[in-house]
Amino acid sequence: MKKLFTLCTGLVLALTLQAQNDCPLQFADKDGNIIADGTTLNISEAIVSEEDDWGNSSIVMPSGLYVKNTSEADVHCSGVYTVQSISNGGFQTCFPENCLAPNTKAGQYTTQEGTINAGVLKSMQTEWLPEAEGKCVVTYQIITYKQNVITKKWNVDKQGSTVTLNFTYTTTAIGQTKSAKAVRSVEYYNLTGRRVQTPAKGIYIVKTTYQDGTVTSRKMTKNY
Repeated sequence: MKKLFTLCTGLVLALTLQAQNDCPLQFADKDGNIIADGTTLNISEAIVSEEDDWGNSSIVMPSGLYVKNTSEADVHCSGVYTVQSISNGGFQTCFPENCLAPNTKAGQYTTQEGTINAGVLKSMQTEWLPEAEGKCVVTYQIITYKQNVITKKWNVDKQGSTVTLNFTYTTTAIGQTKSAKAVRSVEYYNLTGRRVQTPAKGIYIVKTTYQDGTVTSRKMTKNY
């Protein structure tokens, strides 16, 4: 019986690994190089964002994480991530399409669903927004979906590889923090992920794209 259980466990593991290898969406760096399953990325570099229209700025630690669609077809997907620990601030992700409110507590979360076009290398716009010294550890996985031709519902198809983001922010390492960079564009989203042209009073996600291609997101409160 024990031998049979071992064989079954091995078969499940083999099928899981095969599903990950077959997944058309792969984690990658900005140059499109694939990041191996199980990799831990240690992140200590921070950016001081430029002041917005209300004089607010913040510290942002981009993950530098991208997703690459290695197939010749569009892929419907979402992200599942676990915030293992977070000292302060919030963990932000704008994948696959919309920016939602930063997560400030440990736990497992799922993004909204969206589509990555064939052959596209897409920034995940994923970062930690620290408010003081500390650490934030997050494990991320991509989930792809396949549409049922009869019901038209999207069902889970493949579970991709995982990557762990290990953020560390210290004020003594302030020399690693980059100064504000030239901004290409600024976009505002409400907490449901809908883009807003002119923010009124409330809480928004600010997506900033810099001239060098870096993209960051942070939460902003407009009080008037």
